[in-house]
Formats: sequence, C-alpha cells, structure tokens
Amino acid sequence: MSLPFIETFWGMITSPGETLAKSRSASLTDAVVYYLIVIFVFSILTSVVTYLLGPSHPMAFMPIHDIMGVIVFIIGLVIMGTIALLVLAAIFHICAKIVGGSGDFTASVRACALAETPNAAIGWIPVINLLAGIWGFILIVMGFREYHAISTLRAVVAILLPILVLVLLIVLALLLWMVDPTAVTITEVTEAVPRIT
Repeated sequence: MSLPFIETFWGMITSPGETLAKSRSASLTDAVVYYLIVIFVFSILTSVVTYLLGPSHPMAFMPIHDIMGVIVFIIGLVIMGTIALLVLAAIFHICAKIVGGSGDFTASVRACALAETPNAAIGWIPVINLLAGIWGFILIVMGFREYHAISTLRAVVAILLPILVLVLLIVLALLLWMVDPTAVTITEVTEAVPRIT
C-alpha cells in the first residue's frame, strides 16, 4: 500500500482527511488487502468478545462455542465481507457517477475499504459498535468526496441513494401486499386478456 497498514489505520482514526489524500495512489489490491486485514482483526476481536460474553452477548445466536465455530466464523466473515466490499463499492460507484463523480472503481473500493477502519477499532465492542457505523458513514462520505472530486452533499446523496431506492422498493412491495394480489387468480387474468382468433 502507499502507506503502511498501522500508519494508515491510525491516520484514519486521528486525521482521516489527510490519510485519505495520502492514500490516493493506493491500488485496488492495496485497498482490498487493507480491508482484509481490518475485517480479520474485527472478526477475531468479535469472536473473542462473543465467546467471553456467551449468552449475555447481544448476538448470542452466533454458534461460537468451540474453536471450529470460531474458525468458520472468521473465514466466513472475511469471505463474505470481501464480496460485500466489492458489491457495495460497485453500487456506490454507480451512484457517485450519477451525481457527477469523476473517480474510477478503484477509488470507490479504496473509499469503502478505508471507511471500515472504525469496525476494527470499536465495532467489536457491544453497544459502542453503533458509533462505528456512524463513524464509518462519515469516513465513506469523506472518501467519496476526496476520490470522486464531488461536494460533501453529493457524496452523501451517492451513499444514501441505494438506501433510498431500497426503501422505495420495500414501500412498493408493502403497497402491493396491501392490495392483496393473491385474490386475483391466473385464470381470471388470462380471461381478462382479449383473445385473438
């Protein structure tokens, strides 16, 4: 990476604007490697906390009661987390382009990867992890503003646009459910269509 991991991690905590600017030259591989280290640290710390707290942990449904469960959890989180990083970066990248962003896909992945720093810092601590989400949102907005050369407002819109579309789709699905489309059968629909003879 253009910056060593520890320096980048600490920089994202203490001076994120400066660190984002310094990380501009990081490649796609550098961003994914940084993210893998962050998610690995997060998964290990989460596993330890979940194991130590046991049933009193807010996410006690996780089957982490033996070493094999911990290993499966860590591997699964790293694999699924990496897939999620690339998919979310692609979605946010499209939204950044819609609002006038000029960065490439690597810039979007870099912004998303660096914004995950709060998860490794405090995301594994129960209850306090809510702050990691807010902090991560602020960092991803800063990253998209920096790497796509857009205003803060446009960066916020680019990040919130997929959420707004999802909420709209959920509302439409609920409206369709309220209309109760199951009351209309296929036979009634086909009989309503005029036949060409």
